[in-house]
Formats: sequence, structure tokens, C-alpha cells
Amino acid sequence: MSFPNSGTSYTSYLIRTITQTTTGSNYGHESPDPNEQSSVSSSVGIFYDNPIPSWTESWNDRLQQPSKGYILTKTHCGGFSFCNACDFLIYNSHTFLKKCLEGDYVTGNATSGFEISKGFASKDKIARAVHIIRDPFDNVVARFHLERKTLGKKNKAHYPNSREGFRHFCDDLGRIGVKAQKQAHMFFEDVLDLDIPCQADFFRYIQWHNMAFTSTWDLGIPTLVVHYESYTTNLNETKDALLEFLEQDEVADAPPFVTGKTYRDYYTADEIDAVSKMTERLALRE
Repeated sequence: MSFPNSGTSYTSYLIRTITQTTTGSNYGHESPDPNEQSSVSSSVGIFYDNPIPSWTESWNDRLQQPSKGYILTKTHCGGFSFCNACDFLIYNSHTFLKKCLEGDYVTGNATSGFEISKGFASKDKIARAVHIIRDPFDNVVARFHLERKTLGKKNKAHYPNSREGFRHFCDDLGRIGVKAQKQAHMFFEDVLDLDIPCQADFFRYIQWHNMAFTSTWDLGIPTLVVHYESYTTNLNETKDALLEFLEQDEVADAPPFVTGKTYRDYYTADEIDAVSKMTERLALRE
């Protein structure tokens, strides 16, 4: 489970590479077959009685299905979408967990056409959780970069891929909605008085991780917390921890990790301090 743009793709790729087995995903539409002239491929469910989650790269003959251990499966849960007033994205642990189970699957083929349907994974199949956390300052800017790719040409020009573009984006979409303001004020009245660019996304980041911790506590399952930055500082140690947690064997070398950019220079010293104060006030303790 991960807040978007915090290392899910590399984590899944790492496990597939070193174990030579496939991983899973709640989002079947994200696994296109490169051999087909289509952006999607038909999903193959991990469990016989439910198409969600499905195997990632089910078309890849070089990867086997794991014969033991636990299957690493991608989910972003909910509460992370950009919007002008995110009142409808305030979750409790019950609705958050439901979003963690939500996903989609693809049926059909390139000849007859594909159809994407929605559904839910079974809560009873969740045995463990890998919770990925990335530095919030880098995570928020990386999300701006991803969101920018979805914009039209005119809006891209308004939000250049730079510090200035990020701050313009934050000015337009960075405020917290009314309901979220009330929720934050329940804890500390001065939280929303802090001067923070993209304040709404930092609030979403904190809320998301709070709900992730609460959901795994409620499920009573073992959880491994992986910090994105550890792929740079301790790749082998992080790899070994994942393998031990998933109870899978290493049969191939790990792919190199390309260290992501850091974006502390997108913020002033006062803004960094304000985010730290907001986190102290609103974040749960692990």
C-alpha cells in the first residue's frame, strides 16, 4: 500500500526481478501486453473466485507464479486525488479500507475489444501489508509532476515543470476544503494558519498514512514499513527485509535503483518548518 508516487513501481519491479515471480495489482488496466496493439490486456485473477487482484505481467512467460510466501500486491487505497475542495475525500478507517480493496479488471481481447469492470478484493485474503513512505516534500512535488502530465497544452504552459510552476499549481489547487478544515480544527486550531504551499496535498498525505496505519492495526496483520529513501541508502538491506517479510527467495540480482530527485529547494525554510509542525500535530505515531 502506498500514497501515489512514493515507490510502488520500483518495489514491485524489484520483487519480480529478484524472485523471477510475478506480483499482483488491484488495477488490472495498468498491465498492458507489449505484444498486443492495445494499452490494456485481459486480466488473470490471482484467486480463482475473484478477478481482483490480478497478476501483473501475466503475459510474461519469464515470470512464474510464486510457489510459496506472500504475493506483493499494489493498492493506493483512497483519499489522494487532486481537487479544488476535497470534502468528499475525507475517510474513516472503514471507508479507507474499502478503497484499499477496490480495483478493476479487464476482460476481452484485442480482436473483440476490451472491457474494464470494477470490483473489490476479498478482505480475507489480506495477510500482510507493505507500507511504503516517501519524504513528503519530494512526494508532493512528484505528484505535481504526474498530475501535470494529464493537463492540456494551455494548462501545462501555465504550470511549467519547475519550482515556479509547482507554486502556481499550489496557489490554484492547494487549499483544503471546508470539511477537511473542520476535521483539522478538531485537533489543532492553528494547523490551517500555517503558510504551506499545496497545503491540501500535505493534508492528504498525512491523512492517507494515518488511515493506512489504522487499517493495518484494525486488521491485526504484520506490516513492513519501507521508506523510499532506503533504496538509495540501504538497497541490499531493504531488499532482504522485503524478501524475508514476503517469505520469498532471491534468485537473481536486484535491478539498479535510480535515485529520485529531491525537492527541498522548492520550499522556503519557513515552509519546511511549517510542514513539520503540521505533521507533528496531525500524524499518528507508528
